[in-house]
Amino acid sequence: MSLLVETLKIKDGIIFNIDYHSDRFNRSRKELFGTGLHLNLHDSLIVPAYAMKGMFKCRVEYNEHIRNIEFLPYEMPVIRSLRMVEAGNIDYSYKYINRDGINSLFDQRYECDDILMVKEGRVTDTSYANIVVRGRDNVWYTPATFLLQGTKRAYLLDRGLIKEREITPASLRKFRELRLINSMIDISDTPGIPIRTICF
Repeated sequence: MSLLVETLKIKDGIIFNIDYHSDRFNRSRKELFGTGLHLNLHDSLIVPAYAMKGMFKCRVEYNEHIRNIEFLPYEMPVIRSLRMVEAGNIDYSYKYINRDGINSLFDQRYECDDILMVKEGRVTDTSYANIVVRGRDNVWYTPATFLLQGTKRAYLLDRGLIKEREITPASLRKFRELRLINSMIDISDTPGIPIRTICF
């Protein structure tokens, strides 16, 4: 079985959203490996001196136990265009390091920067992020159907900053813009992608 990974945002030495990552880390360990030993990522992550300034990505690779921790400089990706693709029977309910299935779909993006996956008639995610969409009511919505329950998605839902709803390719056209969210990217971090520019 592939190792799993948690990816945490580090900005100027501060670890973001660590409680949500700890929850998913321990839930995955229990469900996949049957371990009831709760580990707190607070106790395992010590930000090195070189990561005390600027933006870094902390990767925690694990199975029953933590296998590797690394801190890498992070640069925000630029995504201006999306191509809609059918996700088929891909299952990414756990955050595995092995992403072969998603990578094969990513290869179908052609001239676009990323893909927007559709599973069983429902819009889900891009290759590396959950999504939020906004319409004329200026409310941000996230698809109720997703491949991976992201930590940023859960955080924003818990605080009432986004709402969940079923989104189909047809209903997606009723919104104005789409933005990406994940552990490294907040709603306000990137410009919106106009819905009309998505390659359906």
